[in-house]
Amino acid sequence: MSSTSIVRDPDTTSTALMTKRAWWLVGLNVLVPGSAQTLAGNRRFGRFALGTTLAFWALVVIGVLAALIGREAVLPVVTQPVVLWAMAAVLGLYGLLWVICAIDALRLSRLARVSGRARVAVAVVSIAALVVTGGAAFGAAWTAGTTANILAKVASNTIDITGPDGKPVAVGALTGPANILLVGDDSGDGNAAYGPRGESLNDVTILIHLSPVSHSVTAVSIPRDLYVAQPQCTKANGTVSPAVKQARFNTALSRGGLNCVVASASALTGLPIQYAAKIEFDGVVAMSDAVGGVPVCLATAINDPYSGLTLSAGEHTLQGAQALAFLRTRHGLSTGSDLQRISNQQVFLSSLMRTIKSSETLGNPVKVIALAEAAAQNMQLSTELAQTSTMVSMALALRSIPLDRIAFVQYPSSPATVHGQSVTLPNDGDASALTAALAADQAVVTQKLGGAAVSSGAPSGSSATPTPSASATPSGGVPVQLPSGISGQAADQSTCSKGQTG
Repeated sequence: MSSTSIVRDPDTTSTALMTKRAWWLVGLNVLVPGSAQTLAGNRRFGRFALGTTLAFWALVVIGVLAALIGREAVLPVVTQPVVLWAMAAVLGLYGLLWVICAIDALRLSRLARVSGRARVAVAVVSIAALVVTGGAAFGAAWTAGTTANILAKVASNTIDITGPDGKPVAVGALTGPANILLVGDDSGDGNAAYGPRGESLNDVTILIHLSPVSHSVTAVSIPRDLYVAQPQCTKANGTVSPAVKQARFNTALSRGGLNCVVASASALTGLPIQYAAKIEFDGVVAMSDAVGGVPVCLATAINDPYSGLTLSAGEHTLQGAQALAFLRTRHGLSTGSDLQRISNQQVFLSSLMRTIKSSETLGNPVKVIALAEAAAQNMQLSTELAQTSTMVSMALALRSIPLDRIAFVQYPSSPATVHGQSVTLPNDGDASALTAALAADQAVVTQKLGGAAVSSGAPSGSSATPTPSASATPSGGVPVQLPSGISGQAADQSTCSKGQTG
């Protein structure tokens, strides 16, 4: 008797033949959903399921080929919310169809006619295949739908930033070197857990130069107490905030929101800023949780009653509120200054970059989605940065940049007293060297660590300096060594924070 006869017209009295038939049906359903029904069940349904399966496979093959041939062109398209929702619907319906086919194939196998030991095996294989394949389809549908919702949420909370000409910046996806401003808002966004807050201040302002050309990233932390002029700027409601002759840099956010911080940073550095983002306290908490914590090293203990941070010397993995407290602490450091806090933040951020670029993070879809969700709920992006094509192009550019070409530097300044106020004033010569390197799209390295950092393994209070390790890639050029007055570190440098030394 042929295999076709066994499937279509079985001898139900033969246990051996019915066992063989059951394996055929289950196997066919695993390989080509719909084929079992076409041969032994409802042929109309079988032909529909078989056609759907072949169409689905064709779409998968086309998608894979498109990704292999032109990934950078395809990714911005397939990550549009409408496309992702369509993918979620298709994957979900196909998963449902596969489950129906699997259950029906098990029914058609007539387990009651199958030998006892094989009966259990056939049922187990069928159910296992149903769970694995159907689960994969439903999981992919959930991932696509969740990503679409996150992107839609990001797009619903954006703000236009304006250039020096007063017109909204319109640049689109990243195609060359670009500057992104990251602003940390200390308002707490109304969360009572952070206690009563005053005006919104940009206590953390980081200008990031990202370049797929020089294969480098330079993140410049601007001190909150930097006492400089701030230009007029346009608020979100369209009104104009007048220029001020001198003010602490962290007052820019309260003067008129994110756009005023962008205008002030651009005026300070002379660099155009194409993209910007504002992050709240809860965003830091959520993002540190999303990556499973950030490992940091302490050369000496930190005990800061103001931020509530108590950490012993040694290794710690920080996440949640503890990570936020570590980034905010001043009084837990040896001098209690904001300049030391920036150095402390660079220790954390360097470790965060190593964590994010590790396979454990980028290779884990759950962590990637959690990071995106944390950003969507706790960040406000400029309109151009919120575009899917922009985010994808930035992610692709960042992935190809090695850790030794990611530099965290502090905008050069010195403590001073002006009109009875403790502030910092820019060191113009060193600042010019830094901004000239960024304007020329050059990678940079520093000659010394910040005041709150020591090289890993160095004794407490050590003044050990980093050894520049940035590599010169064929298309990236040799990094520029910054003046000794500019402190910072590369992302591949493992450093420790110095707490109180007393």
